[in-house]
Amino acid sequence: MHKLLTLLGKGLILLLKGVGLVILSILIIVLVLYLSAPIYKFSEPAPFKGEKIWNPYALMDSANWHKANFHMHTRMAGGLTDGRSNTSGAIERTYTALGYGAFSISDYMRINPTLNMKPFYIPAYEHGYGIKKNHQVCIGAKSVSFLDYPFGQTLQNKQHIINVLKKHNEIVAIAHPEFRKGYSPEDFKYLRNYDLLEALNHYRFSLKQWDAALSSGYPAYILASDDAHDVNKPGEVARCITFINSPSIKPTDIISNLKAGNAYGVSVGKYEGQTVDSTINGIHSLPKVSNITVKDDSLFVSVTANALAFRFIGQDGKLKGRVLNKSKASFKINETESYIRTEILFKGTHGSDSVTIYLNPVYRFSGVAPVKPAGPLVNVASTLVYRLIGFGMLFSLVISIFVFRRRIFKRF
Repeated sequence: MHKLLTLLGKGLILLLKGVGLVILSILIIVLVLYLSAPIYKFSEPAPFKGEKIWNPYALMDSANWHKANFHMHTRMAGGLTDGRSNTSGAIERTYTALGYGAFSISDYMRINPTLNMKPFYIPAYEHGYGIKKNHQVCIGAKSVSFLDYPFGQTLQNKQHIINVLKKHNEIVAIAHPEFRKGYSPEDFKYLRNYDLLEALNHYRFSLKQWDAALSSGYPAYILASDDAHDVNKPGEVARCITFINSPSIKPTDIISNLKAGNAYGVSVGKYEGQTVDSTINGIHSLPKVSNITVKDDSLFVSVTANALAFRFIGQDGKLKGRVLNKSKASFKINETESYIRTEILFKGTHGSDSVTIYLNPVYRFSGVAPVKPAGPLVNVASTLVYRLIGFGMLFSLVISIFVFRRRIFKRF
């Protein structure tokens, strides 16, 4: 009986030895990844300031609005990822019928070339595979970056990923920040170097994060996305739309105006009994913005239909003013206002399909044009200390594990 137990024990140890080496290897790889991340020195946030007011819509032409969507998924990896019900053909047919001027398929960690013969084609993908959904929509992608921190991210990790992605993409947009709390409002007080913030996503709205970025003096412009995983579901198409003001749908024009903030987001509610066909029929009657101007420290906004309300939002996301039941409104921007963004609410046809337009902010600046706050620099000393301590602890951990295993094996 003793010999049998000894044989069983040796067999179990050999099994654990193999499994343990695999687990240990994975653990080492993950720890090395996190220890390789740089430490940044972040500046304290400061609101926009200056004697002038920047209007990103100064060159707007009300005849040049184009509906766009840069965030949706198709079936890939044998259907393992969410998007298994979507095909590229279905996406093309649906968004063409919806009258979109530009749209991109943003598969996970893959540039989908299906639409590359279209005049509006802009390569895109969704970056990130972490458990906290710290994702980014990469627009105008040149290549896919596989670097990520999958088991949660610090502010340092998030900034590093943004910096890496900026080298390979025309636009880096922070995807659905509120989803799984992947990005907190506190993060956006400090994060820099990204271009857009996906404040409207049909899964989550992230207005607190948007206002946190704007209140810190960073001109984060809006992206609104369906994030569609099944275009056969009416609740997933034409729910969150980016309207871009551009003289054409050429990629260079679309990208430049999107980056410049010459765009706005729209959220459209879903009503009971809605179908994809009824969505297609109804989308063409959406109200549009006809004027956004700044004159003598006052903001003037007008739309093509009577609105229930114009809401003017300022520093820290606070409501600063409201105008009811008009097709146009104005707001006096006093010296204490760092920025003002506008929300325009419309009543829906069915009671539940209300429409809200979210304009990019007008904000204070000095000089000839606004200067975007510089990104944080790597703190060389802190990075060195962090890595020395971290790799030292990792080395000690590995040695301790091997010593412990050796002692256990000797018993058998």
